[in-house]
Amino acid sequence: MACLRVLLPLACACLALLAPRRAAAQQQQQQQADEAALLLRIKSAWGDPAPLASWSTTAAAAAHCNWTYVACDTAGKVTSLSIANVTLGGVVPDAIGGLVALTELVLYNTSVGGGFPAFLYNCAGITRVDLSHNYLAGELPADIDRLGGNSLTYLALDHNNFTGAIPDAVSKLRNLTYLALNENQLTGTIPSGIGELVGLETLKLENNPFDAGVLPDSFRNLTRLTTVWLAKCGLGGEFPSYVTQMSEMEWLDLSSNQFVGNIPSGIWNLQKLQNLYLYSNNLTGDMGVNGSIGATGLVEVDLLHGKIPASIAQLPSLMYLWLWDNNLSGELPAELGKQTPMLRDIQIDSNKFSGPIPAGICDNGKLWVLTASSNQLTGSIPSSLASCPGLIWVLLQDNQLSGEVPAALWTVPKLLTLNLQNNGQLSGTLPDKLYWNISSLYIDNNQFTGRIPASATQLLRFHASNNLFSGDIPAGFAAGMPRLQELDLSANQLSGSIPDNIGSLSSVSQMNLSHNQLTGEIPAGLGSIPVLNLLDLSSNQLSGSIPPSLASLRASELNLSSNQLTGEVPAALANPANDQSFLGNPGLCAAAPLVGSLKGVRSCAAQAADRVSPRLRAGLLAAGAALLVAVAGLAFLVARDIRRRKRRLAQAEEPWKLTPFHPLDFGEASVVRGLADENLIGKGGSGRVYRVTYTSWSGAEGGTVAVKRIWTGGKVDKGLERAFASEVDVLGHIRHSNIVKLLCCLSRAETRLLVYEFMENGSLDKWLHGHKWVAGSGTVTRVPSVVRRAPLGWPTRIRVAVGAARGLCYMHHECSPPIVHRDVKSSNILLDAELNAKVADFGLARMLVQAGKADTVSAVAGSFGYMAPECGYTRKVNEKVDVYSFGVVLLELITGREANDGSEHGSLADWAWRYLQSGKSIADAADKCIRDAGYGDDVEAVFKLGIICTGRQPSTRPTMKDVLQILQRCEQAYQKTLDEKVEDYDVAPLLQVPMRGGSRRKQVSDAKVVDDGCKGGFDCNV
Repeated sequence: MACLRVLLPLACACLALLAPRRAAAQQQQQQQADEAALLLRIKSAWGDPAPLASWSTTAAAAAHCNWTYVACDTAGKVTSLSIANVTLGGVVPDAIGGLVALTELVLYNTSVGGGFPAFLYNCAGITRVDLSHNYLAGELPADIDRLGGNSLTYLALDHNNFTGAIPDAVSKLRNLTYLALNENQLTGTIPSGIGELVGLETLKLENNPFDAGVLPDSFRNLTRLTTVWLAKCGLGGEFPSYVTQMSEMEWLDLSSNQFVGNIPSGIWNLQKLQNLYLYSNNLTGDMGVNGSIGATGLVEVDLLHGKIPASIAQLPSLMYLWLWDNNLSGELPAELGKQTPMLRDIQIDSNKFSGPIPAGICDNGKLWVLTASSNQLTGSIPSSLASCPGLIWVLLQDNQLSGEVPAALWTVPKLLTLNLQNNGQLSGTLPDKLYWNISSLYIDNNQFTGRIPASATQLLRFHASNNLFSGDIPAGFAAGMPRLQELDLSANQLSGSIPDNIGSLSSVSQMNLSHNQLTGEIPAGLGSIPVLNLLDLSSNQLSGSIPPSLASLRASELNLSSNQLTGEVPAALANPANDQSFLGNPGLCAAAPLVGSLKGVRSCAAQAADRVSPRLRAGLLAAGAALLVAVAGLAFLVARDIRRRKRRLAQAEEPWKLTPFHPLDFGEASVVRGLADENLIGKGGSGRVYRVTYTSWSGAEGGTVAVKRIWTGGKVDKGLERAFASEVDVLGHIRHSNIVKLLCCLSRAETRLLVYEFMENGSLDKWLHGHKWVAGSGTVTRVPSVVRRAPLGWPTRIRVAVGAARGLCYMHHECSPPIVHRDVKSSNILLDAELNAKVADFGLARMLVQAGKADTVSAVAGSFGYMAPECGYTRKVNEKVDVYSFGVVLLELITGREANDGSEHGSLADWAWRYLQSGKSIADAADKCIRDAGYGDDVEAVFKLGIICTGRQPSTRPTMKDVLQILQRCEQAYQKTLDEKVEDYDVAPLLQVPMRGGSRRKQVSDAKVVDDGCKGGFDCNV
């Protein structure tokens, strides 16, 4: 009893102590339940998206802290909600404002919309807000300083649709270190109050339609800035000299504004500066360098005026010196290359540079690109350049260089392209054997002497016109240059006969041997070269008759004038296209009906008539007159019979004419019956497309075909007729597994039908973008709204890219003559049941009259976003327009964007270039469904390849053979192990050339092309 009297008060005291703890625990559990409930409300507001599947009501207490994208403090309160690169949609839910302990909100690239989420004001301790790359709109609130108060350090609202002026209240967010409002629709002027944010390290305001203004003087207070993006901000006035005091600056972009005045010299003393962009302003004077450059980390310079300072040659981190297409003058720094151990790329074309090429330009041994064309450089080519082991691309044409070219330059082991043409005074001799790797050699309009080389096994283009080469063409010339495609040896002093075996140059499309001293007969083997479409042998001393085999050439230009040829011109060559091809050959003649079409060629009959007596001549004339009367009477009777037949045919329905290109198991009737509206699956500028299930010859149910109806009724439009003729001509003779098969065509006066194999999975455009209708000049696909398709994974995307590239590679490199499609786009890449890609819709295709030479077309054609820039200003196009369009398709495959989805940049190609230059992660630009799939290196490689393919200048784009090679290596990469990088397959020489915008892009396209590059391990003729 006594014990109870003692223990009872103790127990009561313990219970009294435990009660508050129990209450606190209960309160904490309730708070955690409230936090979980808020998250579930947020998830519900977004429509229960799949990425938030882990957010579940069945979870235990405090389990919400382990949900995806969620982080909590020790009390279970949500402190971070970080969701990036997943599709949520809708608006930013108000319930987020209930997470009062939130310190970080990231909804980067989640497709959310609505206005600025002012409910975040409830989160008093928030430090980081990233709502970039979404669809937010409306004006920014005037009281935006309530956001986080003094705690906010990071605010990213870029890449949205915000409008109106930047509120002055931004200046009260005093602890901001990162402010990004770029890529919106903000107006007004840049507020001076931003200059009060003295802790700011990153400021991005570029690409907003601001009113014209000046950079506020208060910005001189922002001395901690490391990154400044103010391009295209409507800024003007004097260049801000206080920039030179910003010692932490690493990236400065003030391009595309209206700044005037000189560049302050102190800008070159910013020790940490790496990237400087000042182009597209009104700056005057020189580059502003008065002495040495202290910016030792500078790796890229892009300016417009003045001279290159000598001290730029002393930058130890300089890798790229890109100054092309400017107004720069003066001499290149004499020390350039000697103190720049990282320098590998010099591109200074199209300026006014004078003086010599620096002698030590390759002393570092890493230089692999030197392009200095279209300047006023003088002096000789330095011998050190010839000993540069990594050199692969040298373009020095259109200068005033002189002297003997170092002999070692012809044998640089990795050299692919050497262009020295149009210098006038360069001299020397070429070795008998050029180094195996060189593929393009241009030395026209100089003073080279000696004999021409007998061997260059990889040479594709050899242009050496207007030099002093002499001697015979080597007998083994054809065998020593088996891959040659272009040969120009005109205006030299070559003598002797043309080798009989020159016809074995089966890939030559251009051959110009004019204005030499060649003798003997024209080799008959020239007529057997299948792709030869320019042959110029004029102004030589060739004799004998014209070989009849030349009539089999498809030459668009044939010139045999000013020789000593005799005999009759073959009838197949006597046409208006060759009217001036035989001038200056008095011994040539032509049959009487053909004489009028050949200038300077007499009638063979007239030559014979000079030897006929007057009496016989009169008899022949009388006989001829009688024959003429008889022929006229016969013609009258034939014409009358034709008119009668036409009247009879008009009374009956005109039958279909069927032209098969493959064995068929159906007739025209079963195809025509299927041309009903319910079978319509697409329409475009040149007709409609139907899905037709036909009945076989036996009456049994057959298969399914796609039928393209080109036109119906009325007068035939000439443009559509050309489109029809082109498509039939191209597809009817193509046999390739990656080109859609044309089975047959049906025609009659008012209608043309093209019958294709049916592609079960429609177009690539449908899989990537899912449009209801895809407009354009070619076929368009209708997609029922009820159809939902799983997104394409990376292995399928790269397989589709390889398949389409194979088809285009076959067209460009295996067909004779080559074919240019001219309307490559994702809606013209069709997928079969196994998602194998096939190129389709050749309504705009053209047989190129000359391989590698532009073909004149009648009008601008193609689809917006896919058209190469040259299509807008010239009617001469070549295969490179297809390379550009295919590059856009690659960018579609990577990003999931459409070809015309470049936001304010207009096209996807321009957007992609800007994105690469911004320094952002390429992985972040990838389509969401492939972004985190473990193929980052492959995705980056294909993204860069797409940018290279869409270079502004056709000459800078790779060939489809090069493109296919890179894509095949990327395909191999994912089939091996994930830790094997694309670089292991030698794609780096092509893909590591960074781009610099617009017409300034350059790259090296010939990086290691294998002999069967376009075949890629399969038979191109299958």
